[in-house]
Amino acid sequence: MAKKIKLRNAIATDLKKNQYLKQLHQKLLRTYALYLFGKEIQFNNQSIQDLLVFADIMSKTKDIKLEQLSLEIVICLNKMYPQSHSIKFYKNEIFEELGNYSRPESDDEYKPVRSVDSLIDSVRQVNEMSLRHFPTGNGYFIGDQKWLYNSISNQLNSFSAPTSMGKSFLMKMFIEEKVKSGEHLNFVYLVPTKALITEVTNDLCDKLGDYLNDNNYRIVNHFDSIGVGNLLTNLIYVLTPERFANLLLNNFSGAIDYLFIDEAQNISKEDSRSTVYYRIFDLLRQQGYTPKVTFAAPLIENPEVYEALTSLEKGSALKTNLSPVCQVYFLLDVKGKFEVYDSLTSEFLRISSLDSYSNSYYLKNLLHTLPGQKLIYRNSVNNAVNGANYWCRKCEYPVNPKLLKLSDYISKQVHPDYYLSKIVQKGIAYHFGEVPDEVRNKIEKAFCDGKINTLFCTSTLMEGVNLPADSMIIDNRRIGIKVMRPFQFKNLTGRVGRLSSSMLGNVFIVARSDMDYKKFKELVSSKDMTADLSINNLIDMDVLNAVNADLKAGDLTLQRVRKLTKGQQKFDTVRKFSLIYLNNLQNSNESVVTRYFNTTISSKDRESIKKTFEEKYKDHTEANINFSVDQSIKLEKHVKNSDINYPQILDESNELNIAGAYEFLKELGTIYNWSKYEPELAISEGNNVVLNDYAELLLRWMRGDNLHKLCDFAIQRRKRGKEFNFLDRLQKIRDNYGKNNRYGILKNSLNESNLSIYVLLKALDTIQFKFGNYFLKLSQALLKEQQVDKLENDWYQYLEYGTTNENVIWLEQLGYDRNSALEITNSEIDIISTNELGNKVLLENRIEELKNSEINNETEHIIKNYPDLFISNGD
Repeated sequence: MAKKIKLRNAIATDLKKNQYLKQLHQKLLRTYALYLFGKEIQFNNQSIQDLLVFADIMSKTKDIKLEQLSLEIVICLNKMYPQSHSIKFYKNEIFEELGNYSRPESDDEYKPVRSVDSLIDSVRQVNEMSLRHFPTGNGYFIGDQKWLYNSISNQLNSFSAPTSMGKSFLMKMFIEEKVKSGEHLNFVYLVPTKALITEVTNDLCDKLGDYLNDNNYRIVNHFDSIGVGNLLTNLIYVLTPERFANLLLNNFSGAIDYLFIDEAQNISKEDSRSTVYYRIFDLLRQQGYTPKVTFAAPLIENPEVYEALTSLEKGSALKTNLSPVCQVYFLLDVKGKFEVYDSLTSEFLRISSLDSYSNSYYLKNLLHTLPGQKLIYRNSVNNAVNGANYWCRKCEYPVNPKLLKLSDYISKQVHPDYYLSKIVQKGIAYHFGEVPDEVRNKIEKAFCDGKINTLFCTSTLMEGVNLPADSMIIDNRRIGIKVMRPFQFKNLTGRVGRLSSSMLGNVFIVARSDMDYKKFKELVSSKDMTADLSINNLIDMDVLNAVNADLKAGDLTLQRVRKLTKGQQKFDTVRKFSLIYLNNLQNSNESVVTRYFNTTISSKDRESIKKTFEEKYKDHTEANINFSVDQSIKLEKHVKNSDINYPQILDESNELNIAGAYEFLKELGTIYNWSKYEPELAISEGNNVVLNDYAELLLRWMRGDNLHKLCDFAIQRRKRGKEFNFLDRLQKIRDNYGKNNRYGILKNSLNESNLSIYVLLKALDTIQFKFGNYFLKLSQALLKEQQVDKLENDWYQYLEYGTTNENVIWLEQLGYDRNSALEITNSEIDIISTNELGNKVLLENRIEELKNSEINNETEHIIKNYPDLFISNGD
């Protein structure tokens, strides 16, 4: 007897084999490519009508590949023939069939002629829309969004969806629903960058408004934010993983009902930051916290992989493949071949009439010709800056008067010599992690507003940055020096074409070698979208054996591991995993790390390791993976047996106390054993000047020098003869980025002023991250030893907030950025006052007198979170 199959499945199978559909779809792709480049197009009405019928049928098959193809067809046709009523009709029908009731505001909806059928459809549509209506506000869930949204209530949940599916939007809406309904809960929302902290916080402030105060909620971004200690306040923590780990290590006693991990793919990144996620779940387990956990990642095949970090039973792992927007992939071989990818047949189609665009001048050709806004992916900072400067020289764009204000802002915030302040005037910019957060936010906003049309960017774009671009150009298949995996490539290309604007993204891939040509084809057509935990890719059996030998010997410097691992970054990551393992072993804590290490380390060896550390360190353990137990014990003894304390920032002459700061850092280096653990900071006969450089920059930052002043200082300082490499004594940055490097190679991008600015920003990042950890550990030890609640001269706090001024610190704790806080405090207008209880408040009308749009915008959000701290002058 023949096997029975559903009619829908039979139709789907036949459609995939239909030769006429293949011919029409390939004709559509070729025609669309010609349309993009302004060529004459010919597509007869019969072919269009037949394609629309095919698209309509495919949208009803419940086959993801065919549903996506139906969207691609109607969106491409609508782009080419925006006035066609027939195309609009089918597009609306297909959108509704696929559950998309949210369209760009500019999208014209076609109104069908009234009939019995249209009335039935209308009733069905109203019913469907009512089921998809957002729980708060206006709007409708699209596609599988409601399914994903409902899963957030589960105890353990991980979901993946295309970039444009609005994963972050769903989690924020869930918080909004709970707060507005009056439930008393505490949320933790983790994001990978400080810039995203600001973005998510502002979004939540806008969504919740008066409900924050009415229902006794507060959004906080740091463990010492204003209001954290109030036990009656419900808290929404928006933090980086590092800040959350510090919160848990800082005698945290609050409740956590929901934990959201946005951009969860960062758990797969092979760097030391990924270890923080593992440690967070160890700390939650050890402290008895069992929040409902949601991991949200871009489209991967196995979202459940991240659930292994928790101690919970297997949760729901949801994956939606259907994207509400489409990407069309074009492949340019610089030898002269132009192709477009056909997702129906998984073939690349040659378009000979466009071969002229496939040559060594591809970038100039594409940027000159393509309509709309463009993103250009570069694998390094150097290449991003190079590309932006090149295009600024070659393009014929006039200066845009609307961008002069942004140009002036960048000049004042950073420096007039900063490349970005000049090139942005032509609607061109670059975007990467070392661009200051406030400037990067401005660039993103200007792009969203349509003022910037060409943006050169690195992989930071994959960390939750959503921009309404029409086209993306990719000419490198690497992130830094590592080759992109398929899920990373799709996450990157998924950033083009956005639901709220362009429904279609064009991805232009340029292969500059035969190998690139082959590998790019594999990336585009790959179905392998699996992700793995970073520990699995970083630590092989040889490394595990080395860890085992080192730990059995009680060697926390892991000398055997260091010999096996290439590069400081990889060693740091492996060491942190090893410290997690050791801590879990000492505390009999089971985790994904212990399970992985135990595949190689036998039970006998585990007992040997525990015995070694018991004999050497008694019952001492270290919970913070930035330190090992030997460092902690040495610090504890030093604090107890010496008079160590932070030195004064200014000396007796009221000058920066550089000598005192240098000696203090040397003392810290001895305590923390930097010669073994931080060789780049450790003092040696030829290396003392490095620490002296950091000491001076550290003092200037803590004194409250703004970024512009610091940049100018670095530029001027590096102009002096022997100070040529101030803050870059080993010339690593100069060799990688400077035009005048020690080898005389002129291929790099940064002139002396921009090189100095980049060096300064990298150095600031180093002192904030590395010294920040060491200062926090010391401050906690001093507080414990002195039995006080607050240190009089706390360099950790001064470093964290970039000032010694208590008013500036208070303003930053409220949510103002450092520059705004400095301007408010240094203003001649008295803005900070005290109320009748002696508590600080802000005079709202005085803030407006500053006439600073940035501060006004920040105030608009902060006042929703802390309404009681703002009063009018007459109150």
